[in-house]
Amino acid sequence: MSGPKDRYLGQYRILEQIGAGGMARVYRGYQAKLERNVAIKMIPTHGSDRHMILRFEQEAKLVANLAHQNILPIFDSGDENGWAYIVMEFVTGGTLRDRLATAESTRTLAPLWWVLKICEQAASALDYAHTMKVIHRDVKPANMLLRSDEHMLLSDFGIATMLAANASSHRGSVGVGTPQYMAPEQGIPNAGVDGRSDIYALGVVLYQAVTNRLPFYAETPAGIIQKQINEPLAAPTMFNPDLPPAVSSIIVRAMAKDPRARYQRASEMAADLAEAQVALKQGNRTARIATPTARVATVVPVIPPPAVAPPPGDGRSPGACFRCGTVSNQQNRYCTYCGYDLSGTRAQVDRFLGPNGRPLRCRLTFLNGVLAGRSFILHQDVTTIGRTTGNDVLILDGTVSRNHARLIFHNGQWSIEDADSSNGTQVNGQKIKRPRVLHSGDQIRIGDEFATFEVIS
Repeated sequence: MSGPKDRYLGQYRILEQIGAGGMARVYRGYQAKLERNVAIKMIPTHGSDRHMILRFEQEAKLVANLAHQNILPIFDSGDENGWAYIVMEFVTGGTLRDRLATAESTRTLAPLWWVLKICEQAASALDYAHTMKVIHRDVKPANMLLRSDEHMLLSDFGIATMLAANASSHRGSVGVGTPQYMAPEQGIPNAGVDGRSDIYALGVVLYQAVTNRLPFYAETPAGIIQKQINEPLAAPTMFNPDLPPAVSSIIVRAMAKDPRARYQRASEMAADLAEAQVALKQGNRTARIATPTARVATVVPVIPPPAVAPPPGDGRSPGACFRCGTVSNQQNRYCTYCGYDLSGTRAQVDRFLGPNGRPLRCRLTFLNGVLAGRSFILHQDVTTIGRTTGNDVLILDGTVSRNHARLIFHNGQWSIEDADSSNGTQVNGQKIKRPRVLHSGDQIRIGDEFATFEVIS
């Protein structure tokens, strides 16, 4: 698709393309009259789906009437020379997605106070939009622009819906949004969608920002949606043990499967985020957010943080297995739970030392299934994982192959390879076809079993 004729659209000069999505493209433009750069979102009107054009025009009218300090302002809109367009503020600070990508690539976390501040602003913007009878339906880091380091603008109301205009239009629409951030009801036919769906999505954003991972992974969008609907949420403290209880409580409440168990107003979530910031500044890491009495009888459980296997030779647990922590008869040579050689001969391979001078090892912690909450500490050798006796880590689950995968230590790092299993092995939601180097925090899927990997010493 070529750009606007003569690189001009009305009073705006088109400079360069800066984004795209679906049929729409976003350009950096220049408005000479006011001597300013602008962002211009446009779609071709010739040959385009009429419904797409109507939705695009609705977006301009919709957002133009939203006046809030944390919502991206609309300057102008029109239809000219075969293009429908919206003119918006040109934001140079990037997006929250950019910040999170940087944190993930450097294996660090964005400052918690900053994350709370940005999410509080998003909650405030959503509450205002909801009072104006508008829901966003696609809240995600890519739609959270940074005007400055501490000023967020919520953008892209392209699939927002007027609640008052046609409440029945929400019924039966499935798949509108981004699966990783979609509330369960957005994936259920004929389920109602309202402002609480935006609150769930913001909960996912907060979860991702404080753990560097999304709460649910799958190979397909439909698979992710099914997990949003059915799979229990792994507590964020499982991946970030230093997370204050107040912040964890906010996430868990915002991401309740049943909308009635969530925050009922985004302003309530904003207030709790502000309170968590105050507690953080005061150094009160144990502060908790009060949770109102549940309105529903059934609340989806949250997987508790895993128990850590006691270290060998600590004198507190005689006969405790080095690998899984199970206390066995001291006369046994092998652990009755995981089959580990209790004689300790396997520790001879642990030659690489960590920064503290202790042998480098890894820990595999299972998040669900038959081993939920169990941790296995592994040596610097080959560890086999499968369903049958003889594997180092035994998983009695029908979705796990007899000999499913191998963890291999070589030259100071661990990698995982699939052992020609039936269902394959995944790392961070991607099926591996060859050995994959592992890093602390990686999530491994073996059949239907999920586990986190971490390096320890």
